Amino acid sequence: MVLEINAIENMSHNARLEFLNSVFVEILSRNKFDKKSELQKFHKYFVANKNFEFASITMSILAIYKYKDSKNSYYDALLLLNDAKYLANSINSMIALKFNISAQGYIEFLNNNLEIALDNIKTAQLIQAENALSKGELDNFIIKLKLEIEKEKMNADDKTFIPPSNSEDPFLALLKVGRTVSVETNIDNLLNIIAEEIKHVLNADRCTVFMLDEEKGELWSKVATGVESKEIRFPSNMGIAGYVATTGETVNIEDAYADDRFNKEIDMQTEYKTRNILCMPIVNIKHQIVGVFQVLNKFDGSFTQKDEEALIAIGATAGIAIDNAVLFDKQEKLIQEQKDMMASFIDTLSTSLDARDKITAGHSRRVTLYTKLICDAINLSESEKKIIEQASLLHDIGKIGIKDSVLQKEGKLTDDEYAHIKEHAHLTHLILGKVYNSGEYKDIATIAASHHEKFDGSGYWQKLSGKDIPIGGRILAIADVFDAITSKRHYRSRMEIEKVVQILLDGKNTHFDGDLVDVFLNITVDKIVEIFIDGTEITLDKQDYDIFKNVNLKDIYSYITLFENKTQEQEQVLETFSKYYYDRT
Repeated sequence: MVLEINAIENMSHNARLEFLNSVFVEILSRNKFDKKSELQKFHKYFVANKNFEFASITMSILAIYKYKDSKNSYYDALLLLNDAKYLANSINSMIALKFNISAQGYIEFLNNNLEIALDNIKTAQLIQAENALSKGELDNFIIKLKLEIEKEKMNADDKTFIPPSNSEDPFLALLKVGRTVSVETNIDNLLNIIAEEIKHVLNADRCTVFMLDEEKGELWSKVATGVESKEIRFPSNMGIAGYVATTGETVNIEDAYADDRFNKEIDMQTEYKTRNILCMPIVNIKHQIVGVFQVLNKFDGSFTQKDEEALIAIGATAGIAIDNAVLFDKQEKLIQEQKDMMASFIDTLSTSLDARDKITAGHSRRVTLYTKLICDAINLSESEKKIIEQASLLHDIGKIGIKDSVLQKEGKLTDDEYAHIKEHAHLTHLILGKVYNSGEYKDIATIAASHHEKFDGSGYWQKLSGKDIPIGGRILAIADVFDAITSKRHYRSRMEIEKVVQILLDGKNTHFDGDLVDVFLNITVDKIVEIFIDGTEITLDKQDYDIFKNVNLKDIYSYITLFENKTQEQEQVLETFSKYYYDRT
Protein backbone atom coordinates (compact mmCIF):
# COMPACT_ATOMS: atom_id res chain seq x y z
CA MET A 1 0.00 0.00 0.00
CA VAL A 2 1.66 3.20 -1.21
CA LEU A 3 0.24 6.50 -0.10
CA GLU A 4 1.13 10.09 -0.81
CA ILE A 5 0.55 13.04 1.52
CA ASN A 6 -2.55 14.22 -0.36
CA ALA A 7 -4.15 10.79 0.23
CA ILE A 8 -3.42 11.00 3.98
CA GLU A 9 -4.91 14.53 4.05
CA ASN A 10 -8.23 13.21 2.75
CA MET A 11 -8.39 10.20 5.05
CA SER A 12 -10.68 9.99 8.05
CA HIS A 13 -9.22 9.56 11.53
CA ASN A 14 -9.99 5.82 11.55
CA ALA A 15 -8.69 5.30 8.02
CA ARG A 16 -5.36 6.85 9.02
CA LEU A 17 -5.21 4.62 12.08
CA GLU A 18 -5.93 1.50 10.05
CA PHE A 19 -3.22 2.41 7.54
CA LEU A 20 -0.60 3.01 10.26
CA ASN A 21 -1.80 -0.13 12.04
CA SER A 22 -1.30 -2.21 8.88
CA VAL A 23 2.20 -0.74 8.37
CA PHE A 24 3.08 -1.41 12.01
CA VAL A 25 1.89 -5.01 11.98
CA GLU A 26 3.52 -5.61 8.58
CA ILE A 27 6.87 -4.49 10.01
CA LEU A 28 6.49 -6.52 13.19
CA SER A 29 5.10 -9.75 11.77
CA ARG A 30 6.55 -9.86 8.27
CA ASN A 31 9.80 -7.91 8.71
CA LYS A 32 8.98 -5.67 5.76
CA PHE A 33 10.87 -2.39 5.91
CA ASP A 34 9.95 -0.52 2.74
CA LYS A 35 7.84 2.35 4.02
CA LYS A 36 10.38 4.40 5.94
CA SER A 37 10.40 7.35 3.51
CA GLU A 38 6.58 7.44 3.45
CA LEU A 39 6.41 7.40 7.24
CA GLN A 40 8.97 10.18 7.53
CA LYS A 41 6.86 12.36 5.19
CA PHE A 42 3.72 11.54 7.14
CA HIS A 43 5.47 12.36 10.41
CA LYS A 44 6.52 15.79 9.12
CA TYR A 45 2.97 16.38 7.89
CA PHE A 46 1.42 15.47 11.26
CA VAL A 47 3.89 17.65 13.18
CA ALA A 48 3.29 20.60 10.84
CA ASN A 49 -0.48 20.24 11.33
CA LYS A 50 -0.10 19.75 15.10
CA ASN A 51 -1.73 16.32 14.95
CA PHE A 52 0.35 14.99 17.83
CA GLU A 53 -1.53 11.70 18.15
CA PHE A 54 -0.41 10.56 14.70
CA ALA A 55 2.98 12.23 15.14
CA SER A 56 3.52 10.03 18.21
CA ILE A 57 2.42 6.88 16.35
CA THR A 58 4.73 7.52 13.39
CA MET A 59 7.65 8.23 15.77
CA SER A 60 7.08 4.88 17.51
CA ILE A 61 7.13 3.06 14.16
CA LEU A 62 10.21 4.99 13.01
CA ALA A 63 11.98 3.91 16.23
CA ILE A 64 11.74 0.31 14.97
CA TYR A 65 13.27 1.39 11.65
CA LYS A 66 16.09 3.10 13.56
CA TYR A 67 16.81 -0.05 15.54
CA LYS A 68 16.65 -2.21 12.41
CA ASP A 69 19.04 0.07 10.53
CA SER A 70 21.76 -0.80 13.03
CA LYS A 71 21.68 -2.66 16.33
CA ASN A 72 24.06 -0.02 17.63
CA SER A 73 21.07 2.31 17.40
CA TYR A 74 19.29 0.62 20.34
CA TYR A 75 19.62 3.63 22.63
CA ASP A 76 18.77 6.08 19.85
CA ALA A 77 15.59 4.04 19.27
CA LEU A 78 14.78 4.27 22.99
CA LEU A 79 15.23 8.04 22.89
CA LEU A 80 12.83 8.29 19.95
CA LEU A 81 10.33 6.05 21.75
CA ASN A 82 10.56 8.25 24.82
CA ASP A 83 9.75 11.36 22.78
CA ALA A 84 6.80 9.54 21.23
CA LYS A 85 5.60 8.44 24.68
CA TYR A 86 5.83 12.03 25.95
CA LEU A 87 3.60 13.17 23.09
CA ALA A 88 1.10 10.35 23.70
CA ASN A 89 0.92 11.15 27.41
CA SER A 90 0.68 14.91 26.88
CA ILE A 91 -2.48 14.53 24.76
CA ASN A 92 -3.75 11.55 26.76
CA SER A 93 -3.98 9.30 23.68
CA MET A 94 -4.38 5.64 24.62
CA ILE A 95 -4.09 4.69 20.95
CA ALA A 96 -0.68 6.32 20.55
CA LEU A 97 0.46 4.86 23.88
CA LYS A 98 -0.55 1.35 22.77
CA PHE A 99 1.56 1.72 19.62
CA ASN A 100 4.45 3.13 21.63
CA ILE A 101 4.62 0.43 24.30
CA SER A 102 4.13 -2.33 21.69
CA ALA A 103 7.06 -0.92 19.69
CA GLN A 104 9.24 -0.78 22.80
CA GLY A 105 8.34 -4.36 23.69
CA TYR A 106 9.24 -5.50 20.18
CA ILE A 107 12.61 -3.71 20.22
CA GLU A 108 13.45 -5.11 23.68
CA PHE A 109 12.53 -8.58 22.40
CA LEU A 110 14.84 -8.22 19.40
CA ASN A 111 17.54 -6.99 21.78
CA ASN A 112 17.01 -10.14 23.89
CA ASN A 113 15.83 -8.20 26.95
CA LEU A 114 13.02 -10.69 27.50
CA GLU A 115 11.89 -9.54 30.95
CA ILE A 116 11.51 -5.92 29.85
CA ALA A 117 9.92 -6.99 26.56
CA LEU A 118 7.34 -9.12 28.36
CA ASP A 119 6.50 -6.32 30.81
CA ASN A 120 5.93 -3.92 27.92
CA ILE A 121 3.80 -6.34 25.92
CA LYS A 122 1.67 -7.14 28.99
CA THR A 123 1.17 -3.40 29.54
CA ALA A 124 0.24 -2.84 25.87
CA GLN A 125 -2.25 -5.69 26.09
CA LEU A 126 -4.05 -3.96 28.98
CA ILE A 127 -4.46 -0.63 27.18
CA GLN A 128 -7.98 -0.19 25.85
CA ALA A 129 -7.90 2.14 22.85
CA GLU A 130 -11.52 2.97 22.07
CA ASN A 131 -12.44 3.26 18.36
CA ALA A 132 -8.81 2.68 17.53
CA LEU A 133 -8.01 -0.44 15.58
CA SER A 134 -11.15 -1.96 14.15
CA LYS A 135 -9.37 -4.89 12.53
CA GLY A 136 -7.71 -5.94 15.76
CA GLU A 137 -4.44 -6.72 13.94
CA LEU A 138 -2.26 -5.08 16.58
CA ASP A 139 -4.04 -6.86 19.43
CA ASN A 140 -3.60 -10.18 17.63
CA PHE A 141 0.07 -9.49 17.04
CA ILE A 142 0.58 -8.52 20.70
CA ILE A 143 -0.88 -11.86 21.76
CA LYS A 144 1.42 -13.74 19.36
CA LEU A 145 4.48 -11.76 20.45
CA LYS A 146 3.69 -12.38 24.11
CA LEU A 147 3.53 -16.13 23.47
CA GLU A 148 6.82 -15.99 21.53
CA ILE A 149 8.58 -14.08 24.34
CA GLU A 150 7.28 -16.52 26.96
CA LYS A 151 8.48 -19.41 24.80
CA GLU A 152 11.94 -17.84 24.45
CA LYS A 153 12.11 -17.31 28.22
CA MET A 154 11.13 -20.91 28.85
CA ASN A 155 13.77 -22.17 26.41
CA ALA A 156 16.39 -19.93 28.02
CA ASP A 157 15.50 -21.30 31.46
CA ASP A 158 15.62 -24.91 30.25
CA LYS A 159 19.02 -24.66 28.54
CA THR A 160 22.20 -25.62 30.35
CA PHE A 161 23.37 -22.21 31.42
CA ILE A 162 26.72 -20.96 30.22
CA PRO A 163 27.82 -17.89 32.17
CA PRO A 164 28.23 -14.93 29.83
CA SER A 165 31.52 -13.19 29.47
CA ASN A 166 31.50 -9.61 30.62
CA SER A 167 33.96 -8.29 28.06
CA GLU A 168 32.25 -4.94 27.46
CA ASP A 169 34.21 -1.81 28.21
CA PRO A 170 32.92 -0.60 31.62
CA PHE A 171 33.03 3.03 30.46
CA LEU A 172 30.93 2.18 27.40
CA ALA A 173 28.54 0.20 29.62
CA LEU A 174 28.20 3.22 31.92
CA LEU A 175 27.39 5.47 28.95
CA LYS A 176 24.69 3.03 27.86
CA VAL A 177 23.17 2.97 31.33
CA GLY A 178 23.10 6.76 31.37
CA ARG A 179 21.46 6.94 27.95
CA THR A 180 18.89 4.32 28.88
CA VAL A 181 17.80 5.69 32.24
CA SER A 182 17.62 9.24 30.93
CA VAL A 183 14.74 8.42 28.58
CA GLU A 184 12.43 6.67 31.04
CA THR A 185 10.08 8.51 33.38
CA ASN A 186 7.93 5.60 34.55
CA ILE A 187 9.40 4.47 37.87
CA ASP A 188 8.58 0.75 37.44
CA ASN A 189 10.06 0.61 33.93
CA LEU A 190 13.10 2.60 35.08
CA LEU A 191 13.86 0.19 37.93
CA ASN A 192 13.54 -2.72 35.53
CA ILE A 193 15.93 -1.13 33.02
CA ILE A 194 18.51 -0.30 35.71
CA ALA A 195 18.37 -3.84 37.10
CA GLU A 196 18.91 -5.38 33.66
CA GLU A 197 21.84 -3.07 32.89
CA ILE A 198 23.53 -3.77 36.24
CA LYS A 199 23.16 -7.51 35.69
CA HIS A 200 24.86 -7.16 32.33
CA VAL A 201 27.66 -4.83 33.45
CA LEU A 202 28.54 -6.85 36.59
CA ASN A 203 28.10 -10.22 34.88
CA ALA A 204 25.63 -11.35 37.56
CA ASP A 205 22.59 -13.61 37.61
CA ARG A 206 20.13 -11.30 39.33
CA CYS A 207 19.68 -7.72 40.42
CA THR A 208 16.93 -6.11 42.45
CA VAL A 209 16.51 -2.36 42.90
CA PHE A 210 14.79 -1.59 46.20
CA MET A 211 13.23 1.82 46.82
CA LEU A 212 13.04 3.34 50.29
CA ASP A 213 9.55 4.34 51.46
CA GLU A 214 10.42 6.57 54.40
CA GLU A 215 6.81 7.24 55.38
CA LYS A 216 6.08 3.53 55.85
CA GLY A 217 9.60 2.60 56.94
CA GLU A 218 9.79 -0.05 54.21
CA LEU A 219 11.91 -1.13 51.27
CA TRP A 220 9.93 -2.13 48.19
CA SER A 221 10.58 -3.32 44.68
CA LYS A 222 8.62 -4.43 41.66
CA VAL A 223 11.78 -5.68 40.02
CA ALA A 224 13.35 -9.06 40.64
CA THR A 225 14.98 -10.11 37.38
CA GLY A 226 15.00 -13.81 36.68
CA VAL A 227 11.71 -14.40 38.50
CA GLU A 228 8.17 -13.19 37.85
CA SER A 229 7.83 -9.49 38.63
CA LYS A 230 5.82 -8.67 41.72
CA GLU A 231 5.98 -6.12 44.49
CA ILE A 232 8.15 -7.02 47.47
CA ARG A 233 7.87 -5.04 50.72
CA PHE A 234 9.62 -5.48 54.05
CA PRO A 235 10.77 -3.28 56.99
CA SER A 236 13.67 -1.05 55.97
CA ASN A 237 15.90 -2.34 58.79
CA MET A 238 15.63 -6.05 57.90
CA GLY A 239 18.05 -8.23 55.96
CA ILE A 240 21.15 -7.16 54.11
CA ALA A 241 19.25 -4.60 52.00
CA GLY A 242 17.81 -3.14 55.21
CA TYR A 243 21.27 -2.98 56.81
CA VAL A 244 22.62 -1.09 53.78
CA ALA A 245 19.64 1.29 53.72
CA THR A 246 20.09 2.02 57.43
CA THR A 247 23.87 2.36 57.59
CA GLY A 248 24.68 3.60 54.09
CA GLU A 249 27.51 1.04 53.88
CA THR A 250 28.34 -1.07 50.83
CA VAL A 251 28.25 -4.80 51.58
CA ASN A 252 30.19 -7.30 49.47
CA ILE A 253 29.58 -10.87 50.72
CA GLU A 254 31.53 -13.76 49.21
CA ASP A 255 29.51 -16.48 50.99
CA ALA A 256 25.90 -15.49 51.70
CA TYR A 257 25.14 -18.46 53.97
CA ALA A 258 28.11 -17.62 56.20
CA ASP A 259 26.74 -14.14 56.94
CA ASP A 260 24.26 -13.85 59.84
CA ARG A 261 22.46 -10.95 58.20
CA PHE A 262 21.37 -13.09 55.24
CA ASN A 263 17.77 -14.33 55.36
CA LYS A 264 17.94 -17.98 54.21
CA GLU A 265 14.16 -18.35 54.29
CA ILE A 266 13.83 -16.33 51.08
CA ASP A 267 15.97 -18.88 49.20
CA MET A 268 13.84 -21.66 50.66
CA GLN A 269 10.66 -19.99 49.47
CA THR A 270 11.95 -19.20 45.99
CA GLU A 271 14.09 -22.36 45.58
CA TYR A 272 16.96 -20.13 44.55
CA LYS A 273 20.50 -20.64 45.82
CA THR A 274 22.27 -17.36 46.69
CA ARG A 275 26.06 -17.66 46.64
CA ASN A 276 27.40 -14.11 46.82
CA ILE A 277 25.92 -10.63 47.20
CA LEU A 278 26.91 -7.08 46.37
CA CYS A 279 24.61 -4.57 48.06
CA MET A 280 25.00 -0.81 47.79
CA PRO A 281 22.90 2.25 48.73
CA ILE A 282 21.37 4.45 46.02
CA VAL A 283 22.05 8.09 46.79
CA ASN A 284 20.35 11.08 45.18
CA ILE A 285 21.87 14.45 44.32
CA LYS A 286 21.23 15.64 47.91
CA HIS A 287 23.28 12.68 49.22
CA GLN A 288 20.15 11.11 50.70
CA ILE A 289 19.66 7.33 50.58
CA VAL A 290 16.65 6.64 48.33
CA GLY A 291 17.10 2.92 47.82
CA VAL A 292 19.41 -0.09 47.53
CA PHE A 293 20.97 -2.12 44.73
CA GLN A 294 21.17 -5.84 45.53
CA VAL A 295 23.14 -7.91 43.00
CA LEU A 296 23.30 -11.69 43.36
CA ASN A 297 25.59 -14.48 42.12
CA LYS A 298 28.42 -13.19 39.98
CA PHE A 299 29.05 -15.80 37.28
CA ASP A 300 32.86 -15.77 37.31
CA GLY A 301 33.67 -15.80 41.02
CA SER A 302 33.03 -13.15 43.65
CA PHE A 303 32.27 -9.46 43.26
CA THR A 304 35.46 -7.39 43.07
CA GLN A 305 36.56 -3.88 43.94
CA LYS A 306 36.17 -3.07 40.25
CA ASP A 307 32.53 -4.22 40.41
CA GLU A 308 31.93 -1.95 43.39
CA GLU A 309 33.42 1.00 41.52
CA ALA A 310 31.27 0.24 38.47
CA LEU A 311 28.15 0.05 40.65
CA ILE A 312 29.04 3.36 42.35
CA ALA A 313 29.34 5.01 38.93
CA ILE A 314 26.03 3.53 37.76
CA GLY A 315 24.40 4.49 41.05
CA ALA A 316 25.32 8.15 40.64
CA THR A 317 23.47 8.30 37.31
CA ALA A 318 20.65 6.03 38.41
CA GLY A 319 20.06 7.93 41.66
CA ILE A 320 19.35 11.16 39.79
CA ALA A 321 17.18 9.35 37.23
CA ILE A 322 15.19 7.64 40.00
CA ASP A 323 14.75 10.96 41.82
CA ASN A 324 13.45 12.53 38.61
CA ALA A 325 11.13 9.57 37.95
CA VAL A 326 9.73 9.73 41.49
CA LEU A 327 9.19 13.48 41.07
CA PHE A 328 7.55 12.89 37.68
CA ASP A 329 5.32 10.22 39.24
CA LYS A 330 4.27 12.64 41.99
CA GLN A 331 3.57 15.34 39.40
CA GLU A 332 1.50 12.90 37.37
CA LYS A 333 -0.53 12.00 40.47
CA LEU A 334 -0.91 15.68 41.33
CA ILE A 335 -2.09 16.46 37.80
CA GLN A 336 -4.56 13.57 38.00
CA GLU A 337 -5.80 14.84 41.36
CA GLN A 338 -6.26 18.27 39.82
CA LYS A 339 -8.15 16.74 36.90
CA ASP A 340 -10.35 14.78 39.33
CA MET A 341 -10.97 17.96 41.33
CA MET A 342 -11.85 19.82 38.14
CA ALA A 343 -14.22 17.02 37.09
CA SER A 344 -15.84 17.18 40.52
CA PHE A 345 -16.07 20.97 40.22
CA ILE A 346 -17.75 20.65 36.82
CA ASP A 347 -20.25 18.12 38.18
CA THR A 348 -20.97 20.41 41.12
CA LEU A 349 -21.58 23.41 38.85
CA SER A 350 -23.81 21.36 36.56
CA THR A 351 -25.75 19.91 39.51
CA SER A 352 -26.10 23.38 41.05
CA LEU A 353 -27.68 24.66 37.84
CA ASP A 354 -30.10 21.72 37.78
CA ALA A 355 -31.01 22.40 41.41
CA ARG A 356 -31.77 26.04 40.60
CA ASP A 357 -33.74 25.35 37.43
CA LYS A 358 -35.71 22.16 38.08
CA ILE A 359 -37.64 22.64 34.84
CA THR A 360 -34.53 21.62 32.89
CA ALA A 361 -32.99 19.19 35.43
CA GLY A 362 -30.81 16.61 33.65
CA HIS A 363 -30.62 18.73 30.48
CA SER A 364 -26.85 19.33 30.62
CA ARG A 365 -26.10 15.65 31.13
CA ARG A 366 -28.31 14.55 28.23
CA VAL A 367 -26.85 17.24 25.96
CA THR A 368 -23.41 15.93 26.85
CA LEU A 369 -24.42 12.37 25.97
CA TYR A 370 -25.86 13.45 22.58
CA THR A 371 -22.72 15.50 21.98
CA LYS A 372 -20.50 12.48 22.66
CA LEU A 373 -22.49 10.41 20.13
CA ILE A 374 -21.82 12.99 17.40
CA CYS A 375 -18.13 13.31 18.38
CA ASP A 376 -17.75 9.53 18.14
CA ALA A 377 -19.57 9.41 14.80
CA ILE A 378 -17.21 11.96 13.19
CA ASN A 379 -14.11 10.34 14.73
CA LEU A 380 -12.78 13.31 16.68
CA SER A 381 -9.60 12.67 18.66
CA GLU A 382 -9.85 11.76 22.33
CA SER A 383 -8.45 15.15 23.37
CA GLU A 384 -11.05 17.02 21.24
CA LYS A 385 -13.84 14.85 22.65
CA LYS A 386 -12.76 15.55 26.20
CA ILE A 387 -12.79 19.33 25.69
CA ILE A 388 -16.19 19.31 23.96
CA GLU A 389 -17.60 17.03 26.64
CA GLN A 390 -16.58 19.45 29.40
CA ALA A 391 -17.96 22.39 27.41
CA SER A 392 -21.30 20.60 26.93
CA LEU A 393 -21.66 19.89 30.65
CA LEU A 394 -21.28 23.60 31.39
CA HIS A 395 -22.85 25.17 28.31
CA ASP A 396 -25.69 26.73 30.36
CA ILE A 397 -23.65 27.74 33.40
CA GLY A 398 -24.26 31.42 32.52
CA LYS A 399 -27.88 30.93 33.57
CA ILE A 400 -26.79 31.41 37.18
CA GLY A 401 -26.75 35.11 36.29
CA ILE A 402 -30.33 35.09 34.99
CA LYS A 403 -33.20 36.23 37.24
CA ASP A 404 -35.33 33.45 38.72
CA SER A 405 -38.49 35.21 37.56
CA VAL A 406 -37.28 34.85 33.97
CA LEU A 407 -35.47 31.52 34.20
CA GLN A 408 -38.39 29.72 35.85
CA LYS A 409 -41.22 31.45 34.00
CA GLU A 410 -43.68 28.93 32.63
CA GLY A 411 -45.33 31.05 29.96
CA LYS A 412 -44.06 32.94 26.93
CA LEU A 413 -41.23 35.40 27.58
CA THR A 414 -41.57 39.09 26.80
CA ASP A 415 -39.06 40.70 24.44
CA ASP A 416 -37.16 42.16 27.41
CA GLU A 417 -37.18 38.81 29.23
CA TYR A 418 -35.94 37.02 26.11
CA ALA A 419 -33.15 39.59 25.70
CA HIS A 420 -32.20 39.01 29.33
CA ILE A 421 -32.09 35.20 29.03
CA LYS A 422 -29.94 35.49 25.89
CA GLU A 423 -27.28 37.04 28.10
CA HIS A 424 -26.51 33.59 29.55
CA ALA A 425 -24.30 32.71 26.54
CA HIS A 426 -22.04 35.69 27.16
CA LEU A 427 -22.08 35.01 30.92
CA THR A 428 -21.06 31.42 30.22
CA HIS A 429 -18.02 32.70 28.32
CA LEU A 430 -17.09 35.12 31.12
CA ILE A 431 -17.40 32.49 33.86
CA LEU A 432 -15.61 29.66 32.06
CA GLY A 433 -12.99 32.05 30.71
CA LYS A 434 -11.83 32.57 34.29
CA VAL A 435 -11.87 28.83 35.08
CA TYR A 436 -10.20 27.67 31.86
CA ASN A 437 -7.71 30.36 30.94
CA SER A 438 -4.66 28.47 29.66
CA GLY A 439 -3.59 25.87 27.11
CA GLU A 440 -6.04 23.79 25.14
CA TYR A 441 -8.67 24.10 27.88
CA LYS A 442 -9.25 27.78 27.12
CA ASP A 443 -11.32 26.55 24.14
CA ILE A 444 -13.93 25.19 26.56
CA ALA A 445 -15.29 28.68 27.26
CA THR A 446 -15.53 29.51 23.54
CA ILE A 447 -17.23 26.21 22.69
CA ALA A 448 -19.70 26.34 25.59
CA ALA A 449 -20.69 29.93 24.83
CA SER A 450 -21.29 29.26 21.11
CA HIS A 451 -24.16 26.75 21.41
CA HIS A 452 -26.73 29.41 20.41
CA GLU A 453 -24.78 30.56 17.36
CA LYS A 454 -26.50 29.72 14.05
CA PHE A 455 -24.86 28.54 10.86
CA ASP A 456 -26.26 31.52 8.91
CA GLY A 457 -24.92 34.04 11.46
CA SER A 458 -28.30 34.98 13.00
CA GLY A 459 -27.59 33.44 16.43
CA TYR A 460 -26.03 34.88 19.56
CA TRP A 461 -23.97 36.05 21.37
CA GLN A 462 -21.21 36.82 18.86
CA LYS A 463 -23.24 36.16 15.68
CA LEU A 464 -20.64 33.78 14.29
CA SER A 465 -21.44 31.86 11.11
CA GLY A 466 -20.43 28.73 9.24
CA LYS A 467 -17.11 27.15 10.11
CA ASP A 468 -16.20 30.20 12.22
CA ILE A 469 -18.36 28.57 14.88
CA PRO A 470 -16.14 26.02 16.67
CA ILE A 471 -16.92 22.41 15.76
CA GLY A 472 -17.87 21.81 19.40
CA GLY A 473 -20.33 24.71 19.29
CA ARG A 474 -21.93 23.39 16.09
CA ILE A 475 -22.33 19.96 17.69
CA LEU A 476 -23.72 21.48 20.89
CA ALA A 477 -26.31 23.49 18.94
CA ILE A 478 -27.87 20.27 17.61
CA ALA A 479 -27.68 18.41 20.92
CA ASP A 480 -29.11 21.37 22.86
CA VAL A 481 -32.12 21.91 20.60
CA PHE A 482 -32.81 18.19 20.25
CA ASP A 483 -32.91 17.65 24.01
CA ALA A 484 -34.98 20.79 24.62
CA ILE A 485 -37.79 19.77 22.24
CA THR A 486 -37.74 16.05 23.10
CA SER A 487 -37.96 16.66 26.86
CA LYS A 488 -41.20 17.03 28.74
CA ARG A 489 -41.85 20.21 30.73
CA HIS A 490 -44.65 20.74 33.24
CA TYR A 491 -46.05 23.45 30.98
CA ARG A 492 -45.85 21.43 27.74
CA SER A 493 -45.48 17.90 26.38
CA ARG A 494 -42.49 16.72 24.40
CA MET A 495 -42.71 17.43 20.69
CA GLU A 496 -43.78 14.67 18.30
CA ILE A 497 -40.67 12.97 16.98
CA GLU A 498 -41.51 13.63 13.31
CA LYS A 499 -41.70 17.38 14.07
CA VAL A 500 -38.36 17.16 15.92
CA VAL A 501 -36.65 15.58 12.91
CA GLN A 502 -38.34 18.09 10.59
CA ILE A 503 -36.96 21.00 12.65
CA LEU A 504 -33.43 19.58 12.31
CA LEU A 505 -33.88 19.02 8.57
CA ASP A 506 -35.35 22.49 8.02
CA GLY A 507 -32.50 24.01 10.03
CA LYS A 508 -29.74 22.50 7.86
CA ASN A 509 -27.21 25.19 6.87
CA THR A 510 -29.36 27.91 8.47
CA HIS A 511 -29.58 27.11 12.18
CA PHE A 512 -27.35 24.02 12.11
CA ASP A 513 -24.31 22.67 10.29
CA GLY A 514 -26.05 20.53 7.65
CA ASP A 515 -23.36 17.86 7.59
CA LEU A 516 -23.60 17.40 11.36
CA VAL A 517 -27.40 17.15 11.17
CA ASP A 518 -26.99 14.26 8.73
CA VAL A 519 -24.48 12.63 11.06
CA PHE A 520 -26.85 12.94 14.04
CA LEU A 521 -29.90 11.64 12.18
CA ASN A 522 -27.91 8.60 11.03
CA ILE A 523 -26.95 7.53 14.58
CA THR A 524 -28.77 4.29 15.42
CA VAL A 525 -31.85 4.61 17.62
CA ASP A 526 -30.58 2.23 20.33
CA LYS A 527 -28.03 4.88 21.32
CA ILE A 528 -30.60 7.70 21.23
CA VAL A 529 -33.12 5.76 23.32
CA GLU A 530 -30.47 4.99 25.95
CA ILE A 531 -30.19 8.75 26.48
CA PHE A 532 -33.99 9.22 26.49
CA ILE A 533 -34.24 6.87 29.47
CA ASP A 534 -31.06 8.03 31.23
CA GLY A 535 -31.84 8.88 34.84
CA THR A 536 -35.14 6.96 34.81
CA GLU A 537 -36.02 3.51 36.08
CA ILE A 538 -36.70 2.32 32.53
CA THR A 539 -34.27 -0.12 30.91
CA LEU A 540 -33.87 -0.98 27.25
CA ASP A 541 -35.00 -4.57 26.65
CA LYS A 542 -32.67 -6.79 24.65
CA GLN A 543 -35.41 -7.52 22.11
CA ASP A 544 -36.09 -3.81 21.66
CA TYR A 545 -32.36 -3.10 21.42
CA ASP A 546 -32.14 -5.58 18.52
CA ILE A 547 -34.95 -3.68 16.78
CA PHE A 548 -33.35 -0.25 17.31
CA LYS A 549 -29.76 -1.08 16.40
CA ASN A 550 -30.66 -1.32 12.70
CA VAL A 551 -32.67 1.92 12.39
CA ASN A 552 -31.91 5.63 12.81
CA LEU A 553 -33.98 8.79 13.34
CA LYS A 554 -34.28 9.32 9.58
CA ASP A 555 -35.84 5.87 9.34
CA ILE A 556 -38.28 6.67 12.16
CA TYR A 557 -39.25 9.89 10.34
CA SER A 558 -39.73 8.12 7.00
CA TYR A 559 -41.84 5.33 8.57
CA ILE A 560 -44.16 7.91 10.17
CA THR A 561 -44.57 9.85 6.92
CA LEU A 562 -45.56 6.67 5.07
CA PHE A 563 -48.91 7.00 6.82
CA GLU A 564 -50.99 3.89 5.93
CA ASN A 565 -48.39 2.25 3.68
CA LYS A 566 -46.22 0.86 6.47
CA THR A 567 -45.02 -2.72 6.64
CA GLN A 568 -45.68 -4.78 9.75
CA GLU A 569 -41.98 -4.50 10.64
CA GLN A 570 -42.09 -0.70 10.34
CA GLU A 571 -45.22 -0.56 12.50
CA GLN A 572 -43.42 -2.61 15.16
CA VAL A 573 -40.43 -0.24 15.10
CA LEU A 574 -42.68 2.81 15.58
CA GLU A 575 -44.75 1.17 18.31
CA THR A 576 -41.61 0.14 20.21
CA PHE A 577 -40.01 3.56 19.76
CA SER A 578 -43.17 5.32 21.01
CA LYS A 579 -43.07 3.24 24.19
CA TYR A 580 -39.68 4.70 25.11
CA TYR A 581 -40.21 8.18 23.67
CA TYR A 582 -43.71 9.14 24.83
CA ASP A 583 -44.30 6.97 27.91
CA ARG A 584 -41.21 7.95 29.92
CA THR A 585 -41.78 10.35 32.79
